[in-house]
Amino acid sequence: MVRRIMLAAFAAVFLVISWTSIEAKAEKFLVADSADIFSSSEESDLANSLTKLSNQYSMDIVIVTTDDADGKSSREYADDYFDYNGYGIGTDRDGILLLMDFDNREVYISTSGKGIRYLTDARIESILDDVFDAGFADGGYYSGAEAFIASTSSFLAQGIPEGQYSEDEGANSISLFDGLIGAAASGASGLGYFATTRRRYKGHPTQLAFNFRDSSLVELGIASDNLINEYTTSRIIPVAPVRSSGGGSIGRSTTHRSGSGRTHGGGGRKF
Repeated sequence: MVRRIMLAAFAAVFLVISWTSIEAKAEKFLVADSADIFSSSEESDLANSLTKLSNQYSMDIVIVTTDDADGKSSREYADDYFDYNGYGIGTDRDGILLLMDFDNREVYISTSGKGIRYLTDARIESILDDVFDAGFADGGYYSGAEAFIASTSSFLAQGIPEGQYSEDEGANSISLFDGLIGAAASGASGLGYFATTRRRYKGHPTQLAFNFRDSSLVELGIASDNLINEYTTSRIIPVAPVRSSGGGSIGRSTTHRSGSGRTHGGGGRKF
């Protein structure tokens, strides 16, 4: 009886330890300040705001800072940090990550899952506007982070834009090999057309039937125009409406593949 009790107690302790270990391993920090630009109170306030926003929209919304990108571009670092640190909720890994990269000197936003649909290219540009307008480039890092949260929250509240669509960035691009093949083909076609046309018009000069130099007579007279009346008419030319910034369609989310093979959206701006 005593042995059974001891075994049961041991099993219970083992389960508690295992569960605690799993929970600790699964813990995700929504503020990862590797560059140490936030004070303890600022980091705590940002984490609380991000936790509320993440819970409200069932997404991991993260702020990461670094002064060493490990030789990666800001986009590569942001995507990899999101993928390899367990961020993203659900099978589509829904989430949004803001990277403040002091190595490449760029602010970059990486999106995943439904975060791609919420934050289109145009919306990402607008969020970056707000971050820099808050004084980020002048050292207002905390203000920039707050602006990111406020601007992202506003767009999430608006919902996924009507007509939103995703487009892979490689859909309209050509490789160097394709470009060289195209140039060679067009060059060969042009030379062929030139040779054919030259043969078609090649011939021997013939005597002109009419000698226009010796048989022409030109008489030049003097003419003058007198201005009688002058009238001026004016009208207002309408100005074309200004299109939204952000490059192309307001509903487009440009996507790409990260190093892990997952699909991400995003955009950045140098400082």
